[in-house]
Amino acid sequence: MKCPNCRTESDGRYCPSCGTPLGSQAHCASCGAKLAPGARFCTRCGERAGGGTSSRISVPWLVAGAAIVVAIVIILLPAVNRGGGTGQAAAPTAPFAGMNAGSGQPPPLAGSLREQADRLFNRIMQEQSNGNTDQARFFVPMATQAYQSSEPLDADGLYHLSLIQAVGGDYAASATTAKRILDASPTHLLGLAALAEASAAGGDSAAARTAWGTFLDNLESERAKSLTEYTDHAPIIETYEATARTMTGR
Repeated sequence: MKCPNCRTESDGRYCPSCGTPLGSQAHCASCGAKLAPGARFCTRCGERAGGGTSSRISVPWLVAGAAIVVAIVIILLPAVNRGGGTGQAAAPTAPFAGMNAGSGQPPPLAGSLREQADRLFNRIMQEQSNGNTDQARFFVPMATQAYQSSEPLDADGLYHLSLIQAVGGDYAASATTAKRILDASPTHLLGLAALAEASAAGGDSAAARTAWGTFLDNLESERAKSLTEYTDHAPIIETYEATARTMTGR
């Protein structure tokens, strides 16, 4: 019979030229699943028909990438007119509220995976600030995947990831991520604040007070560095300062 893929004549179970299964009883050499006549890949494990290993399809990564893209599409469409029928966005209620609300149009689905991860972060923090906790947590796994796929992360990216993990309720992971910032820069304000909040939420009030104290000890010298992430997050740093003074009595 002729191979349905390359048209080579053969009387065996697999095409001698391309490895395509020819009979109805052909099975995957990797997982044993039955192969449809003419199939080039196993639908169960992604192995090339005929047993080749060099072209295995990485199904989990394809699914993860597709999930991130779909998530971003879902994220960017809702809540354009949060203020009812007036076309006005709801008034911000916290430092992160109203992020990317500007023109009332969703930002474009473009850019690198890190840029898309940052859009996910903005949406999660906006929902959280507006009291939509369930909506914020819905996107946490996808945002976490996006940031982890963007490694290595700078201090700003690690700060975003730490806050996302905290929104999802994984305070231990949030604290660990914050410590990664501090491993490189022990007095980084966003790293200290993220560690303090994750520690407090996780029940370690002593560690939270220590982090807040270190935050205040280095507040002015760190601000003088004029780091990009400090400028980008200036409103929340002011909120962190107020929290640190309340928690430490200073």
